[in-house]
Amino acid sequence: MNFLESWSQTSLVRWVAESDYGYPFVLTLHAIGMAFVVGIVLMIDLRVVGFAPRVQLDALRRFFLVMWIGFVINIVSGTLLFLANYTAFLHNTAFLIKISLLIVGAGATVWLAREVGSAENTQVSSRARLIAAVSILIWLGAITAGRIVGYTSVPE
Repeated sequence: MNFLESWSQTSLVRWVAESDYGYPFVLTLHAIGMAFVVGIVLMIDLRVVGFAPRVQLDALRRFFLVMWIGFVINIVSGTLLFLANYTAFLHNTAFLIKISLLIVGAGATVWLAREVGSAENTQVSSRARLIAAVSILIWLGAITAGRIVGYTSVPE
């Protein structure tokens, strides 16, 4: 806890927590990062599951870089939002579920990227379809848990 307390007292985190514009600005960045990540992941997952079979996987693979940029934006912005009120978040079940789902979702996305990364045509394996279907559920769960956090976290 001393580690979190010391980080929460940095000038950047204090700006996020205490200024009129810090928290809304970082939260906006977080939403943009989430749009990149989840939008692209769901697009690729849906294609792998079987939607839009005429869309070439190679065309979608190019979006992985943008997705990972969004993921980095979310890690940075999410860390700042967390540190601004970490004591409330550590006791919030929805937050803990969200973080768990994000970790599993990132793993599933890496696994799927490897699974379809070497495909040279539009055919995907049944394992890739299963990973994509589970990934959809994981990311939708993470979004839902994240929204619940917003309604259940009370600043301390």
